Amino acid sequence: MVVYKENIDAARSRMDAWWNHEATDPPVMAYTIQKEIRVDFSWDGWYMAKHPDAIEDALSIYEKSIVGTEFCAEQFPIFNPNYGAGIIACVLGADSVFKSQTTWFFPKKPLKLDDIVAFLESAEMNMNNPWYARLVKITEYAAKRAKESYQVATTDLGGVLDILASFLEPKDIFYAMKNKPDLIDACRAIILEKWNKMYDALTSITLEHCGGTSAWMGLWDRKRWYPMQCDFSYMLSPKWFKRFVLPDLAEQAKRLDHTIYHLDGVNQLPFLDDILAVPEITGIQWVPGDGKPPMGADVWMPVYKKIQAAGKNIEAGASPELTVKMYRELDPRGLYVSTHYPGKIWAEFFLPPFMGGRGGVDDDEG
Repeated sequence: MVVYKENIDAARSRMDAWWNHEATDPPVMAYTIQKEIRVDFSWDGWYMAKHPDAIEDALSIYEKSIVGTEFCAEQFPIFNPNYGAGIIACVLGADSVFKSQTTWFFPKKPLKLDDIVAFLESAEMNMNNPWYARLVKITEYAAKRAKESYQVATTDLGGVLDILASFLEPKDIFYAMKNKPDLIDACRAIILEKWNKMYDALTSITLEHCGGTSAWMGLWDRKRWYPMQCDFSYMLSPKWFKRFVLPDLAEQAKRLDHTIYHLDGVNQLPFLDDILAVPEITGIQWVPGDGKPPMGADVWMPVYKKIQAAGKNIEAGASPELTVKMYRELDPRGLYVSTHYPGKIWAEFFLPPFMGGRGGVDDDEG
């Protein structure tokens, strides 16, 4: 078996502690270093979206591309069969198109509010469903090939309301929220039930063959975990978020062993207190959004400290400079920051001192 990561068992044990919000010495951190070797292949994260059934070619390219990367500390090699955020919409009967470096989902024919419940209910969650079968087959092939040399992720299933928005116009959803809330509740229940079936089918495969689970966020877990999200919520008031989004997050968090909520954009910050109040949610990934200061910037330190004060974990990706800053200013317990160094010289300079680096400080600065 090819070894893509050294000391993987130790890293797994430290991730066990991180998920349990336990202190570790040194703190948990994830980083990669570009090796000084020539690699003729580069991995395109959208490969599966462009070539939905080409799993053999995808894995060959992925395996050849990662030999040039050193996976350090709690960074794991993870193959993500990425078909786009919310691919379960296709399982439920949507069409998709890849353009502008993303996947777009839309109904095969216009759906009316009065038809949506029956339409969603009609989707079979078994191997007779072409997209269900495709996701199961590619995950099974990848997991059996990878074994425990690298982790295969569960594809990006999407958030409940995001999936619903693949079939209905936002104006129709808003109308129903105000005038037919029971209809939205029925749709949410159907989507979540089928989401759970898809998740269970895929995750049971990776647990059996790879020894763990992962997702697009890149974290590894020995147990059942997944990122939760609702990008649609950027258009909602806190009242409607609490009414139509939070209950599903709470149910997902209770059902899974661990969850990280993907808090995407400043319009979601008003929801943070309600999310933090859900006991079963393990942590938060705060993504400021385009045009805003990046993760780890000074302006977001109050957000991170609020998350930590609630006893939640933090997942973040930051530049080498801001990674040092985050570990300096925040409680390292439950903190998971990932970064990349283009070479060993950069790593030696920017790695935090607890990882044997200089923390971005020149020798003559003391």
